[in-house]
Amino acid sequence: MSTLLWLLSFTLHGALLYAVIILYTRLAAVKETEKQQKKILEETENTLAAFLLELKEENEKLIENTGPPSSQTEEETKKPDLQHSEKYSERDAVQEEENLPEHIEGLITAVELQEESVNSDVQSFEDQVIELYEQGYSASQIAQKLKSGKTEIELFLKFRSKGVKDS
Repeated sequence: MSTLLWLLSFTLHGALLYAVIILYTRLAAVKETEKQQKKILEETENTLAAFLLELKEENEKLIENTGPPSSQTEEETKKPDLQHSEKYSERDAVQEEENLPEHIEGLITAVELQEESVNSDVQSFEDQVIELYEQGYSASQIAQKLKSGKTEIELFLKFRSKGVKDS
């Protein structure tokens, strides 16, 4: 009987020793992962810090290049009067227009001319309905001419007549 207990004891000790070894290796792996995470975190922080310093330097250079003339005092730069801001905005608009390539300027003028011609030549749908109604056309005839629904024309005329009576 004691031999059986000794065998059971050795087996349990072996199993426990195996479990301790497995737990130790897992703990070592977790610690290694933790070290790697800290290293990655430090690298990320260093990269962001370098980026922020570079961004700060670029901003300072930009402020120096676009800042107010050196003859102005700090109080004048903090409280710019309305006339100065209007002058700068007009000058910026002129510079913007001057910096455009010629083909883009041509396109802009062509589009502006087309907008003007479209806006001046085309009557709105409502104006066309009113004009045809005043000429004596019925709602169904107006709908056929304008290629829209008869109900739409009738509703428009009904609302228009209510609006005329209310005013």
